[in-house]
Amino acid sequence: MRGGSSVAGELFNCDPSATMWYEPGDAFFSSYYGLHHETLPQNDLYFRNMTRRMLNYKEQDALVHFYNYIFSCNYKDLPPEAMAHYFLGESSAMDEYVSCMSHRRTKYIDINSCKNFIHSTCSSDLVETSLAAKCPLIIESVQTIIEGYPNISDEKWLLMLLNHQLAEHMIYLSFNKSEDLLQFIRHGLCIEKMRKDNIQCIDKAEQRCRKDNLIVVQVNRMNMEDLDPIIKANPDIYVVHYTRDPRAIALSRYKTGILLFDKVNQSTIREAQFICNKMREDIRQRLILEEKYPGIFVHLTYESLAEDPEGFAKIFYGLFNESYPTAWNTFIEEHMHGYMDGSTFGITVRNATETALRWRTEMSKHDLDTINKFCSDVIISLGYMI
Repeated sequence: MRGGSSVAGELFNCDPSATMWYEPGDAFFSSYYGLHHETLPQNDLYFRNMTRRMLNYKEQDALVHFYNYIFSCNYKDLPPEAMAHYFLGESSAMDEYVSCMSHRRTKYIDINSCKNFIHSTCSSDLVETSLAAKCPLIIESVQTIIEGYPNISDEKWLLMLLNHQLAEHMIYLSFNKSEDLLQFIRHGLCIEKMRKDNIQCIDKAEQRCRKDNLIVVQVNRMNMEDLDPIIKANPDIYVVHYTRDPRAIALSRYKTGILLFDKVNQSTIREAQFICNKMREDIRQRLILEEKYPGIFVHLTYESLAEDPEGFAKIFYGLFNESYPTAWNTFIEEHMHGYMDGSTFGITVRNATETALRWRTEMSKHDLDTINKFCSDVIISLGYMI
């Protein structure tokens, strides 16, 4: 977050033969773990003590299937959380689908209404809490039951089936209240209703996707090592490691109040330390993956986009030996004279180069020196100057 990925995503909105997905990882974590939309990325990827969380086999398998459905335009098998997320409104390729859903009065808030049933058990907005309560297992069990008995909506009957299934698989819960389990049934029925609502419009999105030459997925909620099984399952994939100077990200998050590390002791330094720790490990993991999958990784930066948006587009589309969309030039003319940091999620980018480097004059010498000392290896690895 605050790395400029929203601006980069506009390149693909300028391409009439591209489908752009903006951060579907939020929907994955919401569906699999029972979390509300818009949990902060570090809550999905890190433990409470801020150590990096490794996905277990079942989580990896679910993640691979999720992204495979996106890459194969198989939206009907995506969880409803993905197809009801308001982030779809960021993609021009989804305009017809979003319009269809709007006419049906189905909006993303309905998903959070579903999550409210299990919020007290699964979601302190930390995946750690959900895993401890075995929420993914219960959610999966409920889904299996509802799909197996599509004509049954009686909550007590479904609860009896759920108790039987949990006992059969020897799943012992940290809570033992029928009322708590009943909330999972209500959550499942709510999600199933959303699935039936979505299905009326999904054909439009799938048809558009299957006509497109390029599917782009912008992801914040993923550690680099988690890409391995996704790459293995999609041999024609390219991975663009898109970065911004960590000092600029830290200051931008501090100024906008979107601090991922420590909201109590708010500090640009502490935020930069968290950012650099993640970047350091992501760089290390990327080098490992580059050896395993040569030729599929490209490193691009926010700063290169700000300084030379045409060159940025040429590098990206050069991966496919194609020309970038001419509409990108129009976007540059109309928007790159805007401002990049003026709003929380804005994409208007006045004086882009100046904005990209503004942090150098706005950060105190003490903060800059402290961050440079801690982050020097990351800064240099990414090609920035100390």
